[in-house]
Amino acid sequence: MSRKVCIIGGATTPFDYGPTGFESIEGGAAECIKETQQDVPEFSLRDLDLMIYSHFSVHFSHQLAPEWIIHDHLGLVGLPHYRVENGGNTGGSALYAAALAIMSGHHDVVGIVGWETMDSVSQSQGSEFIAMASDIRYELMVGGIYPIYYAAMANKWMKENHVTEEDVATIAVKNKNNAMDNPKAQWYRNDHRYITVDDVMNSRLISYPIKKYDCCLMSRGVAFLLVCTEEYAKKVNPDHYVTVDGMGLSSCTIRAGDRLNNPGWTERYGPGYPGMTEFAACRNSAEKAYKMAGIKDPLKDIDFGEIHDAFSTSEAQIYKALGFADEKTIAKFIRDERTTMHGDIPMNPGGGLLGYGHPVGATGLMSMIECYYQLAGMIPQKHLSKKTEVPDPECGVVNSHAGTGTSISNFILRRH
Repeated sequence: MSRKVCIIGGATTPFDYGPTGFESIEGGAAECIKETQQDVPEFSLRDLDLMIYSHFSVHFSHQLAPEWIIHDHLGLVGLPHYRVENGGNTGGSALYAAALAIMSGHHDVVGIVGWETMDSVSQSQGSEFIAMASDIRYELMVGGIYPIYYAAMANKWMKENHVTEEDVATIAVKNKNNAMDNPKAQWYRNDHRYITVDDVMNSRLISYPIKKYDCCLMSRGVAFLLVCTEEYAKKVNPDHYVTVDGMGLSSCTIRAGDRLNNPGWTERYGPGYPGMTEFAACRNSAEKAYKMAGIKDPLKDIDFGEIHDAFSTSEAQIYKALGFADEKTIAKFIRDERTTMHGDIPMNPGGGLLGYGHPVGATGLMSMIECYYQLAGMIPQKHLSKKTEVPDPECGVVNSHAGTGTSISNFILRRH
């Protein structure tokens, strides 16, 4: 990297489907910035020289260019701003843009505000809005929505990799139970109970093999992330900053069927990959991030991760794409509980999308913030206890994911 990119703070509102304690997106943004300023007293809004807004769908807000409203409310007149939209990878793409701005030397202190107000419509209407990020000419017209797409991929992937419904149910249990240590998490604020594999298996079938408790939570929420140069980090938060040592952003086809024998992937990985079930964009972006950060063996070099678990099945698929296991070892990797808090590479100690929630534009930023809290030693003050604190972490991976693997980013964060 031409200049080191650092994260020195961030915060989210509570995530929920319904009342969250803020009535407007601009109010939520202000609350997140206030909490960040409490953690980093030397930071002032006047230090910002760029604002990036992370927002998926104006359908939920019924307001075009809603970022202008937040920008006005924060009193940032004259400050350059723009909005990033890239499906479920909107938050990751916004950080990618902020990092490029820092690396270029053109900006020194960049704020990112992300949000979604998915409770402004019914959940069925919300599912339709999200499905408009599939191909509306072919997929949506025949009743396609994302749980169906993921269920079809998962069913084939699980059979090919000898992964069972009970295996992926353990991922749902892990993340929802981790969220019970996180007061801002939607699962903590609503269902508020520890669950078992039987609870997941007995929950309502959505689309085989995916059940209700295998699904992420549609949410309202806002997040703020503060990104800067190392010079600024040392000036305002010298003891609690992390570096973005690697990053990768990659793409795949919007329709999973178009991935079969796609020349772009055949040239990179040989014939037969990714088929319709593997997340090639995750593998590709992870390889770029690993190379930039000097990661040789992800299982040894990475201590934990916050990754995109829209469905428990997709987290399992991401394990493989990140290089933690292959088709011969992935089932054992899950069954050995290696990604639990007592495992060697905990995943989603903050609760993930399954537990924390999934207000799309804020989600990737939430994952970054949770990773930052772990590396900066802030979990005891942000969570309810040390149960979800990773012991002495040095390196974390953050994954942000869109579509059926259509756009995926990966980041390597390290304690400085």
